[in-house]
Amino acid sequence: MARIQMVVFDIDGREFGIDAKLVNGIMRANKVSIQTVPSSSDAIEGMINWRGKVSYVLNLRKKFKLDRQSFAEERKIMMAYANDSIVGFLVDEVTDIITFNSEEIEPAPSFIQQSLNQCITGIGKIEDRLVVMLDLDKILVSGEVDSALLGSLIVSS
Repeated sequence: MARIQMVVFDIDGREFGIDAKLVNGIMRANKVSIQTVPSSSDAIEGMINWRGKVSYVLNLRKKFKLDRQSFAEERKIMMAYANDSIVGFLVDEVTDIITFNSEEIEPAPSFIQQSLNQCITGIGKIEDRLVVMLDLDKILVSGEVDSALLGSLIVSS
């Protein structure tokens, strides 16, 4: 029986999860300076200095076209590996770490919008909770982040 550990986070009252092995750190958004990037996608919140490297922050609330107003007092930036980079994902709250067994995971329903469906690896069911499992690599290549922006943010060591 395969098991997967997920970091679970909340956006607009909905639970999402990513593979815990991809998470590099979590910080309060109000404790870091986010520099805006002119002419970037609406979902790009800006750039930050993460452990001496320039990383960009993607606002998942905007990416998924959820309510624009966040009622979370202290939103979080979850730093994670995606497309061979470390990227920040702005979320309302990081809520849990859950280990799912393979039988607790179902494929994404067919009625989910095609563009979003590509980003979903499955739906985790545990007790009365449903966790939408995301593929971060596909979120970044689904059109919100253009190659010009990615190229301008990559800093060689």
